[in-house]
Amino acid sequence: MAQTMKDPPPTPRKYRPGQRQQERLQRQARRRRRWQIAGSIIAALLLIAVAILGILQYQRYSSDQVAAGYVHATATAHASITPTPVVGAPTPPADTPPQVSGTPVKQADGLEYIDTKVGVGPAAKAGDSVDVLYTGWVQSTGKKFDSSYDDGGKPFNVSPLGQAQIIPGWNEGLIGMKSGGTRRLIIPASLAYGAQGQGPIPPNATLIFDVTVVAINK
Repeated sequence: MAQTMKDPPPTPRKYRPGQRQQERLQRQARRRRRWQIAGSIIAALLLIAVAILGILQYQRYSSDQVAAGYVHATATAHASITPTPVVGAPTPPADTPPQVSGTPVKQADGLEYIDTKVGVGPAAKAGDSVDVLYTGWVQSTGKKFDSSYDDGGKPFNVSPLGQAQIIPGWNEGLIGMKSGGTRRLIIPASLAYGAQGQGPIPPNATLIFDVTVVAINK
């Protein structure tokens, strides 16, 4: 029978003196380098993450500051705006005469007036055409008897001033007013409806009017 050929046994590796120690040190050095590289990569990733987080925080802070500045500016702008009343706009009149401040100017015929708001532009004089808004009360009772505001705020025309077909207290009391001005008129019965009265106005009644000039046409 033919004999089966067998591979010769491996030749044991021969080491030089100190070779094993040197290879072990080399393996340890390679492991240290791998750990150092891995640590460097992890540190770099952490730095990148921190930088991105910082950028996001800064952008959020900047957005909040811009929004806060806009709100503050808007609030300041709104607070600094004073609404300008529109002369002629319908306003519910008071049922009783509102309190006004100021010293009345007294005329020799008994008419008194207080300018609660001085208007602008040329003053109304005799012969002018004047558009006004008004509310009237009976002084003794404090009750309102008439108001242009109850008619939708439609101005009442007085023309020609000084000779218009109205009570004498108006022809006299509107002279000197300016556009946009408001005057409190206190008119005695002798310059109003006298001893006979009229409608809701009793005889010998002193009347109170708040009159606002809308326009003066020369």
